[in-house]
Amino acid sequence: MLELKDFFHLPQVDALLEQLVVDEPGLVLVAGFDPDPSATAWSSLRYSPSGRSTFFGILARQMLMSQRNGRAIVVAESKDAVRIPSSLRRQVEWAFVKYPLTYAEQLNAAIRRRPETIILDQLNTDSAPLALDAARANIRVLTQVNCVFRGADVARYLLDLGVRDDLLAAVRWIVTVDRLPKLCSNCKQPASVDADRLRELTRLYAGLAVKGTFFKPGRCSTCQNTGRLGDLAIYDIFRAGRSELAMEEYALRLADAGEIWFDDYAERNSDQLHRTFLLLRASERALSASNLALQKKVAELEAANRVLKQKTDSLISLEDIAHALITTTEPDDLANRINRFAYKLCGADRSILYLLQSDGMAEILSVSGWDAALVHQRLDAMQVFGAANMVPASYDGHPPGIPWRSADVEGAKLRAGLRVPLIAQNEVVGLLIVHTTRKARFTPGEVALVQTFANQAAIAIQRAGLIESLRDKVARLEAAQIELVQKERLERELELAREVQQRLLPQSFPELPGYAFAAQSEPARRVGGDFYDVFRLDAQHFGFAIADVSDKGMPAALFMALTRSLLLAEARREVSPRKVVQSVHRLLMELGEPDMFVTVFYGVVDTATRELTYVRAGHEPPILLRDGETRLLLGRGTFLGLLDDSQVSWTEERIALRGGDRLALYTDGLCDAVAPDGERFGAERVASFLQTQPRASPADLCAGMFAAIKNFAQTAEQFDDMAMLVIHVEGDAHG
Repeated sequence: MLELKDFFHLPQVDALLEQLVVDEPGLVLVAGFDPDPSATAWSSLRYSPSGRSTFFGILARQMLMSQRNGRAIVVAESKDAVRIPSSLRRQVEWAFVKYPLTYAEQLNAAIRRRPETIILDQLNTDSAPLALDAARANIRVLTQVNCVFRGADVARYLLDLGVRDDLLAAVRWIVTVDRLPKLCSNCKQPASVDADRLRELTRLYAGLAVKGTFFKPGRCSTCQNTGRLGDLAIYDIFRAGRSELAMEEYALRLADAGEIWFDDYAERNSDQLHRTFLLLRASERALSASNLALQKKVAELEAANRVLKQKTDSLISLEDIAHALITTTEPDDLANRINRFAYKLCGADRSILYLLQSDGMAEILSVSGWDAALVHQRLDAMQVFGAANMVPASYDGHPPGIPWRSADVEGAKLRAGLRVPLIAQNEVVGLLIVHTTRKARFTPGEVALVQTFANQAAIAIQRAGLIESLRDKVARLEAAQIELVQKERLERELELAREVQQRLLPQSFPELPGYAFAAQSEPARRVGGDFYDVFRLDAQHFGFAIADVSDKGMPAALFMALTRSLLLAEARREVSPRKVVQSVHRLLMELGEPDMFVTVFYGVVDTATRELTYVRAGHEPPILLRDGETRLLLGRGTFLGLLDDSQVSWTEERIALRGGDRLALYTDGLCDAVAPDGERFGAERVASFLQTQPRASPADLCAGMFAAIKNFAQTAEQFDDMAMLVIHVEGDAHG
């Protein structure tokens, strides 16, 4: 039977898990991402499971064995969640979650029984708040959650599951499990590691000593030329609000031991983001396919319903003909009924129905016994109706529109014919002509019956025309209503997107002694592609950035969010601005849209020396306002996310800041603002305005700049997003 020691390859984990198994009451949470292999959306994505569920089951068994005299309750959907050894079954009770019982109900019942331990097979919005309540009430709670986060981020994820802030103190342990491919021992080769990166990692993880001998994948037949054979578990262990063992440290130790290639771990985060993006697209395609299949089923049901209705109508007796006509509203179906009923009433075997149109034409609505290709043929009304005749009359010869043919060619002789006008409200609306090849004439009773039926048919046709017109109007009204609802929904979604994007922009800036910040933005649409940020990197450095995505609207907003996330992640890994934008460019090439790019100005300030190091990646040069004069912060650099590595380069520039300096960063939307006559605001006006405000606060500079642009543009439409970030270096002007 598997034990915990079978799951890890470093001794550091052993001591921590021994403490976890016997620790005091609280919540123990196992995190990891195990995709559902049966889900349609994952069918085209290769994603190895983390092994969370297996680790959870073994940990549950170990905890139960460490408390042999304590009572435990397992809340789960089935016994597959935890395998209980036979020696422990007397102390363990099961509370199964099966309809109509819910996790909340079963967990509440378990808490009331006050066991020493509760094992919960999954944490969700239904069970999370109760699980934390139980942990705070001095009960050991072991559970698991399916997510891609680790450490403190898992604790914050609990807030999304409905957990209150004050309950997070009950979280004792968070163990995040993942897997990385193991190097093939047969062909692995020594590899060099970036010395700066290694020093940074050893600085972050105090006490981490590495031999410095790393390996990279080779190629051999044993591993099918992949360089990797099998995989290894990696861990992130978080206890009582602090990190005991970071996953990055664990991976580095495995790399130092020659078990994995450390670049596999470094690429794990971006690869995971890429596959999550692919999952969203696959889910969207699966949803679309399901919707199409549903529409097809609905169409099949509607067709089957029409067939069933027609078969039911065929059973209506002759006494119900009038009712059948009144209840029929489909013009084609009504015309076919009229023909069918007509020749049944008088014993005819040929019939044809004409409808008088408002344009002076007559249309053949239906035929029976004649060529079906005649239906919907249009003829001159005078040719069909002739002089108005309000009563039935005998009719010799072929009906209008049907060429004469001899009996030998026709296959039968037309022996008798009857012409019956369809009259509604004293107006002729149509004409019915019936023929028989079996008898010499129609009897007076048959003629009277057909005439009565024709009057009913005329009313039914008129009514069907009105209903068809009404349906058309209702359909147009419904289409207009649907369009209105969709427009309102789109407006709401855009408003929500704007709110989300505004939350991505900093609502406040970090408090850094000696520096003040302010910013302002105005998207051209509800959402836009400009962003800015100021963030602390460490005790001596802070970073700031402003960027402009090439597009506008929702696509730009999504690309902006992706760029911002990548920039923040890379900035905390590397102090050098050039290396940061180089990494962001590489990730955007892998994850971004092929026809979009972003310009960025990214700088890092050393607060001890007031030295600014920056990279200008295709962005507008910021303006430094010093002693009443303006200066552009220049530098060569290519925009990010579009060109391959052979076409991009960036220079890293430095400048010493002084007390009293004001640095204004902005996007090209300020320069591209136009007046009603088409004149651009231009970079010169931006610099000129700043020069007239030598002592204005950062907030006043932003507000004043946007007010000046608004006054310049007047009624002209804003075509591009606008954003501005101002940094003030405090102190006297000669500091």
